[in-house]
Amino acid sequence: MRDSSGQPASPLRVEHVTKRFRQGTTTIQALRDISLTVARGEFVAVMGASGSGKSTLLHVMAGLTRPDEGRVLVDGQDLSALSDFQLTLLRRRRIGLVFQTFNLIPTLSAQDNILLPAMAEGRERLARSQLDELLTRLGLAERRRHLPDTMSGGEQQRVAIARAMICDPAIILADEPTGSLDSVTGQSICRLLQELCAEQGRTIVVVTHEPAVAVWATRIVVLKDGQALTEFPAGDFHDSQSLANHYQDIVGAAAMEVRG
Repeated sequence: MRDSSGQPASPLRVEHVTKRFRQGTTTIQALRDISLTVARGEFVAVMGASGSGKSTLLHVMAGLTRPDEGRVLVDGQDLSALSDFQLTLLRRRRIGLVFQTFNLIPTLSAQDNILLPAMAEGRERLARSQLDELLTRLGLAERRRHLPDTMSGGEQQRVAIARAMICDPAIILADEPTGSLDSVTGQSICRLLQELCAEQGRTIVVVTHEPAVAVWATRIVVLKDGQALTEFPAGDFHDSQSLANHYQDIVGAAAMEVRG
């Protein structure tokens, strides 16, 4: 698919997006003129503290929240041109969502949770033909018939990732995907996302406040107060502590500039 300029579409483009919320008589500007392009097969981490706007940005990218200004394009499709029903269909087909709290249906087995998006699309037969390979790739082959409450947190998150992948989306969006996990399990999930990007060319955007998660990405975008401060290659840093120090320097410099 190509965008309106005739150029090959990136899986995800955010163009000058601004989002405001009303809180009583006060207007909160959650996002301020954010632009971001994610290339096919790229793993981007959007990093920021609580209240920085990173979750709002993810919701806008997923079409869950409409921006007040600017636009978002997924595979060249302008989300602002779609009705709520059309957005629901696009999310089901082209966007894989992974949440911190897994959001699995407790009465369904792992494989049935994974197949839900495909069943909603009438593509269950095709999805079942791909299910065995997906379960094996994510280390879930022996857990396919288990209910969520009999699985570890890491296993549940892998089920959620498989569910996000089953319809072969243009992009996978993950909101603090390790937030409910211990550090060792969280790192295994980060490694899995990195491998999916490197080996399968998956396009992934993760929003996080944790340097130990961001360091696994290809590129890091730093948000503060709804603004993109800077971006840089994660490969410049070999461990999460050096990345954390750099992040604090960026945020600190921004704070000093505001005070000055």
